[in-house]
Amino acid sequence: MDWIQIVAPTGLFILGGIITWIVRSKIEESRDIRVKLNEERRKNYSEILAPYIRILADFKDKGPSQAINDIKSYEYRKTAFDLALFGSDSVVRAYNALLQYGYKDEASENVEQRGKMYLRLWGRLLLEIRKDVGNKDTELNEVDMLRWLIKDIDKLEHTKDQ
Repeated sequence: MDWIQIVAPTGLFILGGIITWIVRSKIEESRDIRVKLNEERRKNYSEILAPYIRILADFKDKGPSQAINDIKSYEYRKTAFDLALFGSDSVVRAYNALLQYGYKDEASENVEQRGKMYLRLWGRLLLEIRKDVGNKDTELNEVDMLRWLIKDIDKLEHTKDQ
């Protein structure tokens, strides 16, 4: 009986160490997977946004036509496919809403209204990406995401409910 009192604490100590090591390794593995996925998402989001940024940066020259060519390319379509697979639900929904609006019949709205709607959807996509990459508790809205970019953004904000 004395040997049990001597061996039991040592055995429990070793067993506890093994269990702790297993749990810690699983937690670290899970964290590493999340970090890698987050890095891939950031890269994917940057690639998805690139043609739209091109339009905004070079609107008067070749920006829009080059952006359309980029969006039609195999590489971009592959990136969009990766977005659908690996992006967060909210980012995928925002991206889909932006594209679906683009597919919508252009004759149903005037150019100004379409432009405003595109800006709102673009701001929403940016906001969802912002939330997904670590700013979950942001108090910004889709208009705030565009405020740095558009001089007369208040016109867009005031026509929100119209």
